[in-house]
Amino acid sequence: MKELLTSTLMYRLPMYRLQSKTMKRGHHKGTRRSNRLGTSLEFSDFRPYQPGDDLRQIDWNVFARTNKHYIKRFLDEQELVVSIYLDCTKSMAVLPNKWAFAKAIAASLGYMSLCADDRVGIFPIGAPNHPFTYKKGRAFANRFVQYAEKIQSSNTSNSFSKSLQKMIQPKSSFSILISDLLEPYDLIENALKKLQAYKQELYVVQILSHEEIRPVYQGDLQLIDSETSETIHVTMSTAVKNSYQQRLSSHTELIQKLCYERGIHFIQCKTDDSLEDIICGQLIAKGWIQVR
Repeated sequence: MKELLTSTLMYRLPMYRLQSKTMKRGHHKGTRRSNRLGTSLEFSDFRPYQPGDDLRQIDWNVFARTNKHYIKRFLDEQELVVSIYLDCTKSMAVLPNKWAFAKAIAASLGYMSLCADDRVGIFPIGAPNHPFTYKKGRAFANRFVQYAEKIQSSNTSNSFSKSLQKMIQPKSSFSILISDLLEPYDLIENALKKLQAYKQELYVVQILSHEEIRPVYQGDLQLIDSETSETIHVTMSTAVKNSYQQRLSSHTELIQKLCYERGIHFIQCKTDDSLEDIICGQLIAKGWIQVR
């Protein structure tokens, strides 16, 4: 069986980390510099001593030069709490390469974050698997990849957007959604708004296969809905395929517009793209990740 992540990619991933633009205060210490003041080793500034301050924080070198008492202040260090929501509904697993690709993206982002000492959890939406609850540190990175590789798709009909709303992690500071988003727009809109209500930094990864973007089917066909098992008879003419592509494009544009208006980060990935190019190229260009 082909490995989910290549050894080359796993070697490169620890060189990067997710870039948080609005750090939400975590519950534990971490390696990320916060805008808050705290007890890290990174100097922030001085302020005059006030009664009640810890005498150990007085900078005696400054006192020797100015004959005034000043307190040294340092930046706080916070951890990033990362929640990865993976769409495991039937439409994601109909095409094996699409399903493996989605799991590989989830595994890559989780592995990278654990190596950066962030706290990471993955929640397979619609899958029979139990979630990989929050773990921190590089010691859990390989276990995370193994877990992602074993995630199974749903064997029942369900909606990703509806199921997601029942699994939202309110204490998360950084949430990543990985889905094909092939659901009614209003369901997707409601799910994204509910996630944002918890003041989380939200990143959406849409995954589509080449067959879904540019179907190559010809002739009279019976199409079966992977979610509902409903069937429809279609003659796949050029006009029908053009109409389908226009509807798919309009659906994606609506989602992109929603994300732009609400400050949600969005990227569309195609399964024939290189995983390394997406993680170490496109996501860096978009400012999602940065070199450590």
